[in-house]
Amino acid sequence: MSKKPETKLDPKDVPHEGHAAAEALADKAAQATAEKARHGEEIAVGAESIATKAAELRKLSDEELVAVADEAARANHWLDVARRAQAELDNTIKRLRRDQEDASRYANTGLARDLLPVLDNLSRALTAAEVSRDFDGLFKGISLTSKMFTEALARHYITPVEAAGKPFDPAHHDAVMMANDPKLADNVVVQEFERGWMLHERVLRASKVSVNKKS
Repeated sequence: MSKKPETKLDPKDVPHEGHAAAEALADKAAQATAEKARHGEEIAVGAESIATKAAELRKLSDEELVAVADEAARANHWLDVARRAQAELDNTIKRLRRDQEDASRYANTGLARDLLPVLDNLSRALTAAEVSRDFDGLFKGISLTSKMFTEALARHYITPVEAAGKPFDPAHHDAVMMANDPKLADNVVVQEFERGWMLHERVLRASKVSVNKKS
């Protein structure tokens, strides 16, 4: 049996990595050329449009050219007005944001100022008690300081929640234990362990209380 002649491949016909890279570069070059061509077409169209408009203007009379110039001046004027208005609006927005940030940052200034005298009185009471060891004087000083503190809070609409002797209200009271006092009505707050506080009509902290439950 005769052998078939072997077909030899030309090395240039065999795909290899260098060949693939060359094809990729060629594709990129073709894309870049196409982009430049499109850009050139756009420039040409723009130039043609300008030339067309210039030709149309040359056909106008002097009076028409003056009217066109006046119209362009008015358009430029209102464009300038619009730009200035936009700039003023941007500045106003920035200023309002700064004011809002400052208002939020220093919102508690009034409360802090009202509480500082309370702290001063408390410090004076402690200093006096340390020197004289007068329990009655210390008690009186702390009582006055507590009153000042409550009044300062009230000026900022922070008020205590009424609890002892009031009907239990889960929106304002937190029952931590139960009591059984036959002298009191059912579901009434017997004792307050921790005072609750309101800010306007909102509960800042519910009162911790004991509630009467008749068996």
